[in-house]
This record gives sequence, C-alpha cells and structure tokens, in this order.
Amino acid sequence: AGEGRFEFVQGGWVQADEANTHYFALINDMLDGHDWLKQNLPEAIPKSGWAIDPFGLSPMKAYINKLFGLRGMHIERVHYRVKTHLAKARQIEFNWRQSWDATGETDMMTNIGQFFGYETDNTCGPDKDVCTKFTFNRRTGKEAKVEENFVKDLSELILDQWRKKAALHQTNTIFVEIGEDFAYMKEENIRDIYNNYNPLMEYINKHPELNTEVRWGVLSEYFDRVRAYGLDKLPSLSGDFFTYADREADYWSGYYTSRPFYKNLDRVLESALRRTEILFSLTRIMAREEDLIAARHALSLFQHHDGITGTSVRIVVNDYGAILYNAYKTCNDITASSIRQLLNNQGDLVSPVVSRGAFNDYDKYQVLNSAKQLISFNSLPREVTSVQIIAVSTNLDLGVHEVNGHKVFQQLEPRIEYGTYHADSNYLVFQTFSKSVSLDSYLLKSAADAQSEKTTIGLYNSEADEENFSKSFETKVYDQASCSNGDILLGSESGLSISIDCLSGRLKGVKRGGLSMTVDQELLLYRGHGGAYLFRPSSPPLLYLGSNFRPKFVVVRGPLRHKAVVYVGELLVLTYTVNMVPGADQYVELEVLTNLQENGDLMLRFKTDIENKDTLFTDNNGHTIQQHRYKEKLQTQGNFFPMPSTAFIQDATRRFSILSSEPHGVASLSNGYIEVVLDRRYANSNDNRGLPEGIKDNMPTPARFRLLLEGLTGSVESSDQEYLVEYPSLLSYRLLESLQHPVFLGHRPLVEEEKEEGGSVKGPTSRQLIRELPCDEELVNLRYVEDRTSLLIRRKLGFTCNIDNTEICPAISYSDLSEMFVDRVTSKEHPFSPFHDTDDTPRSNQPMQFTSDYINFLD
Repeated sequence: AGEGRFEFVQGGWVQADEANTHYFALINDMLDGHDWLKQNLPEAIPKSGWAIDPFGLSPMKAYINKLFGLRGMHIERVHYRVKTHLAKARQIEFNWRQSWDATGETDMMTNIGQFFGYETDNTCGPDKDVCTKFTFNRRTGKEAKVEENFVKDLSELILDQWRKKAALHQTNTIFVEIGEDFAYMKEENIRDIYNNYNPLMEYINKHPELNTEVRWGVLSEYFDRVRAYGLDKLPSLSGDFFTYADREADYWSGYYTSRPFYKNLDRVLESALRRTEILFSLTRIMAREEDLIAARHALSLFQHHDGITGTSVRIVVNDYGAILYNAYKTCNDITASSIRQLLNNQGDLVSPVVSRGAFNDYDKYQVLNSAKQLISFNSLPREVTSVQIIAVSTNLDLGVHEVNGHKVFQQLEPRIEYGTYHADSNYLVFQTFSKSVSLDSYLLKSAADAQSEKTTIGLYNSEADEENFSKSFETKVYDQASCSNGDILLGSESGLSISIDCLSGRLKGVKRGGLSMTVDQELLLYRGHGGAYLFRPSSPPLLYLGSNFRPKFVVVRGPLRHKAVVYVGELLVLTYTVNMVPGADQYVELEVLTNLQENGDLMLRFKTDIENKDTLFTDNNGHTIQQHRYKEKLQTQGNFFPMPSTAFIQDATRRFSILSSEPHGVASLSNGYIEVVLDRRYANSNDNRGLPEGIKDNMPTPARFRLLLEGLTGSVESSDQEYLVEYPSLLSYRLLESLQHPVFLGHRPLVEEEKEEGGSVKGPTSRQLIRELPCDEELVNLRYVEDRTSLLIRRKLGFTCNIDNTEICPAISYSDLSEMFVDRVTSKEHPFSPFHDTDDTPRSNQPMQFTSDYINFLD
C-alpha cells in the first residue's frame, strides 16, 4: 500500500447505500473506516471513491467524499438510459456539483461505468460476448491459460473493445475493472488473471503501431491523468441518480421501503449513538470506550447497500437486527453512566422510560409504579419546549413536580400505545422546557398539588369500548347518526387544527393560523409482482379494506394535546396528535403502526388542494433538497423516489411538508398528491436481482411523521423554471431535528427522604453542558477521538427566504468556538479524515457546508 501498488478505495466501513441513509450515518461510516485504516495500515491512504453497487447515487455522498479528502470517484448503477445519453455526449467523466454550490468549490470529479454492470464481461467494452472471453477467473483447465499462438488475436480483440470504450471519453486515459463478486476467493484466481493478461499487455506495449500503452494500475492513477488533462474541460452535473433502472421498466424503488422495521431501528440507534457520543465526550468514561466503538461499527455496518436497503436473506437480516439492538442497549447503558457522573455520581443509574425488550420489538413505555426522579437530556443545541410522556400505574395517584417546587402543567389520559389499550396504566403527559444540551430533573410522587387535569374521551364506531374508559375518564359514545354534524375538530381554531371525517377517521383538512389545506387521506394497496429491490405494480391501487369500511377510533382531548387513534383493521393503526402547549411549534404528529400480512405495497396518500403541478421535492440523505417531475412514460414505479427524512409539495402560497423519522419511498403521481410507502410484502416473489427469496418477515412496525403547513411569500412556482433549487424552512429543520433526536427521558428511584412531601433530590438537579448555537447551525456530532479530544461536527443550514423565519431565529454568535462550551476547552480546525490536511478539503461557513474541529477539554 505504501508503494502505491495496492489501494484502498473509499475507505468507509462498508460500501454504503445512498438512498435510505442519513448524513450522520454516512459520516460515521467514513470516520470508522478511515480511523481503522489509520491505526492499522497508516500507509493505506484512501484517495478515490468507489460506489459500484449502490442502487442509485446521491450527491451527498460525493460531498462527503470531498470532505474526507478524496479526489475522484467511480460510480456504476445509473439508469441505463442516462448512461446511454452521457456516453453519446462523451460526458461520462464530469464534475459532480452540489446544487447549492455556485462556485464549484465542492465539485467531485466523477466517472460512470459505461455499460451494464461492473463485472469483467461488462467492463472491457460494449460487446459482452467478446469480453466474456477474458473472464479468466471463471475458467478451468486449458481454458484458464492463454496459449502463445493466441496472444496476437486476443490482444487485438480486447484492444478493439478498449478503443470502443475510449471513444466515450474526453480524455485519452481509461481504466478497466477486472473481476466481479467473489472473483479473488482463491490464490489461483489472482494468478490466472495476472498471468493471462500480462502477455496481452506486453504484446500491445511492444507494438507502437497500436498507439496504446497498457499497464496495471490503481484507481487514483486514472484520476491523476484526468486532472492532468484539466478538470475545467469537463462538464458539470448537478442532481442525483434516482430512480435506478437496469432494463425496461424495472425501477429499483421498492428498496426505499423494504423491511421498514429495520429502517426504523437504524434511526433509533442513530439517535441513541449521537446522544451517547456527546455525553461520552463530556464524561470520558474510558472503561466503556471499546463498547462505544462497537456501537459505531454496528451503525456503520448496517449502512451497507444490502443492509439498510432490506435486500439481504432473512438469516442475515436477523443478524443485523441483533447487532443493532445490542448497540442500542450499549448506548443506553453508556448514557446512564454518563448522566450519573454529570450529576456527581449521586443516586442510581437511570433507565429509559421508553425501551424495547428485543431486536424484533418496538419502543414501548415502561410502567412506573412508585415515586421516581425523572431526568431529561436535551442533546440539541437549542432550547426546546416539549411534551414528555410517561406511563404510570392506575393503582397510584402520581404527579410530576419540578424539584424547585414549581408546578408542572400536565394531563392524565388513557394509555393507548400504537392502538393497544392498557387498563393497568395511564399516560401522564407533562410540559418541559430544556436549555441547549442540558440535563434537567423532575419528581414523580404523590399527585398532591400537582397541576394535573384529566382528559375527555370520544368513542366513534366503538361502543363496546365504553366500559374501558368510563371508569376513569369522562367518556361519550358517538354513533353514525351523531356524525351528521360534520367533521371532528382537533386543536385550536385560532392556532393549529385538523379535521377528521366522523365516519371514516380520515384526515380531511389542516389549518394553521390564516392558512388552510383540504385533504382527502387514503390508504391504498398496490398489487404486483415486485420484490425486495423492485416495485412493479400490475394495476392501479385499491382502497385498503374498501370504501365502505368504518374503522373504530378514539378521540382524546386535554389541555396539553388532542389526539385521535384510528383502528384501520387489526394490523394498521394511525394516531394523529396536535399539541396545545403555548409557545411550542405547531405541527401535526402522525404515528403509524403497520403489520402488513398480504402481498403488495401499502401506501398513505394525501390528496390536497395544493397546485404543485406534478412537482415533488425530497431530500438527499437528510441534506440537499432534490426536485422531481412526474413523468408518465416512466410508469408508476419510476416516479417513486427515496425520502430519507423530508418530502414536500408547494404552490405559489403554501407548502405541505412530510417529515419522517425513518426512510420511505414517496411519490406525487397527480396534482396535489403526495403518497408515502408504509410497508411492503412479497412472500413468494423473487425479482431476480440478487435476493433468492421473498420478503415475508413483516412485523409490527412503527413510523413517525410530522405534517407541516407553511405559507410562502415571493416564491417561484415550480412550473416557471426547468429546475428549481429549494430549501426547507428553519421551522422544518427544527421539527425534523427534534423528531429524529427527541429529548431523552429516564427514571431512577428516589431515596426515602426524597419521597417525603417537600423533600429535595440529593446532588445537582440540572446542568447545561453546551450553550445554544445560532438557529442556522446544527450540532451533528461531538465524537470522542482520544485522551481529552473530541471531533466537533457542525452543519450550516441553508433555508428558504420565502417562509418567515424571524420568530425562531435569535441572534447568537461566538467570537471563539470554545465559548460554546460551559467547561473550559480549546479548539482548532481539523479535517474529517485523519489522513488528510485541512488544506485538501473545503473549509467554509457558508450555508449547506459541514465543518469539523478538534475540541480539547481542559482540566
């Protein structure tokens, strides 16, 4: 490696998927890989990117490669028609430019494989039958050796393919991959390839009339030649390469949602790891360092393009699940130890109020049946007003108190957890206010003096459930005749409200301030013959459970929040929640629990009155916003795109955004429409793309969305421009941030003297650790490196100016980065990769840019 004869390309922990992954995990993947190489093979400096198998490519990955000092990248799986277009135009070599980069500072020199695949019989040239003759690793006996009398003919034959390949390039240098999956499993495979290609190369090099030089090389040498030719001579390209198709109408849009349970678990671990990284950097509990590194590696492992995509065989999927779950438990353990140390090692370790008992289970509330100290940790770099929830036993009269004696605003409501009613416990919902990156404490004890109010219950199509609720709550039953009065209103008429159809439980409208949007929400099932990779509907979708189905649903109203729990059959539950907390952000929370047990793709469609004119916006890996236009010729499956976290439609005056806690497929198939894929199942279908079995391991799977309606001023309508670069609002960023990284809430027992009325908690009860960042900056991570040093990663947000942001953007600035921290620290700029100097990577505090700094904690 030190001599340059052997090269590690990319240098990440895995070759990551680029559709479903979030930038936090992609950066973690690269840090893990580069750290390992630096420690174990310090001469193996990654110089070039390599993404030959991800099913579609994202510009965010190109930007991350740039941040890590890579100087070129090779990609492969691009739509076959796009490849053809670029090859004919001799534009398969280009500078991949970020849509937000006006100067080209972050351009990444990129090369696309020109033909069908990355195997030798697809890479040597356009004629596969000819190239197959040179797959020596597959041959045995006499066929595995080039006889001397065939050297001339074979040399000229392969040179003809290379010339045809070169005709598609602007430069006079090409590189040819030799090999395929599992091509070098045995030493003789390597010898066969080397010993058979060498005579061909020697023949070509010894005949100057052929005007060609051939030699063995590594990828970075090719990119060095292109740079010598002149990057300014290459075209620039912006955008992503989704949705990928390898032939005809076979669009790889199914894996955007396949096995959603594991996609959800991935994001749960991602949030837990980020929280744990920050706390570990502040406490440095060195006995747990190896455990933290293992948790990082677990997250990175699952970013593999057959991991988070849901395209592995079931036994591997289960293994992924166990690895993710163990890492999640590790993060919670380190969090508990760190919190205890930050509170001067007083009291027991905290346990999360929400946890899961196994890798194939989802987060559930733990029932608290005694007095407790509640400890919250806000990992976000800004103040957060939020609603916290705990489950308390119905046998005890408990309330939440601030440790300083101030009353906490709270409400008691029935515990309906993803549709399941628990008679042994209730939800105690209370309001909290947290400073940036801070710990806070509360007391759960006798409800005397606690400012708690009970909620009222409305039962629709659900008369049989009256007895469950009426014992503890004021309950009213509504029959079909009662629904003649119109829709059900949740929320406040002067603030945020939603209307729900009294018979069907479907969302009918959203109002926020002076804005309104009509909605006809539908649940649809696409039938077809897809698989883990492909979405191939065979007909238009059907209404799930039919148009005459009348679900039962429960409406809960209290001073802190209103919610409606809609039971769409036994295997699908939707919960709409509107928070009523003064000063809190206004949005609609939508929780969905699916457990699809019939073949097809289950969709949640919102038919709105927004005139988006066939234009949809989605995010690339949680960062850049990408515009898409509906194209009928691509068929339904070609118009679905990845939504790692955000999708929105808009017209001249309104924007409707769907923010997600986990990745999904999404589409806008008609004016005003936006639909999200919730789950998919193809028990006996193999789409012949590498997974030799169907996907039938569906299980109860949670998904969380936030629906946001915003007003636009001075915007450019999508139809007025061929391509429109758009950005989220600051409010949208903030809502997504708190959705993906909610305030952690834990509990631990009170000692006897603390249980008495008026007793106080021993030791400190609150502590701010990092001061607030400007509203347009994000704390991506504070990752422990060594000794007292951590890597601080920040992101500068690019936000739209067509939505009013003044109310949520206080003026904050620091003359020195060290002023962010409550503890004494020093700071210095440092590159992302341990291999590269700062001068080799873009360093900017401009919108949409990431920065990295070393923070050294002083005694």
